[in-house]
Amino acid sequence: MKKKVEINDRNAKIILSSSKKGTKTKNSEYIFHISSYETGGKLSIYDVIFKKPGTRKNLHYHKILTETFTVLQGEFYFNIENEEFTIGKNDSVVVPPLVVHGFRAKLPNSKLQIGFADSPNRDDFFIGLAKIVNGEWMLNETEKEDFYNKYDQFNIKED
Repeated sequence: MKKKVEINDRNAKIILSSSKKGTKTKNSEYIFHISSYETGGKLSIYDVIFKKPGTRKNLHYHKILTETFTVLQGEFYFNIENEEFTIGKNDSVVVPPLVVHGFRAKLPNSKLQIGFADSPNRDDFFIGLAKIVNGEWMLNETEKEDFYNKYDQFNIKED
């Protein structure tokens, strides 16, 4: 039986670009278009641009949330389970819970739009991730794993 997603707030929202938040690392920049907090975690949408091609697959899965990706610019290597695909502009990927996946930019200045369903605190995840990547938070491996798991992200160790 499919779960019907409803946003209980019956008021339309206009979110001006001047009020949008985001975060940056030395290689990426995130824009929070639709915050998970604005929809009670039902939906959130982010853009991320990667300045340089990636080297790691960043394989992971989610137990609860569904994740969608649409390439806005450039190309990405996308891993789903044990297969790797190259996706380009306007290609989309939908990843349901429990499916191992990961991605990395193939070309410089590649841009993705990432959407989430059923993720009440994804904004906090991206802000924390930037702090880890930027060296603002120095976490040991157990603390990193706890951080990821808190946000329904379960990383797979890469060879």
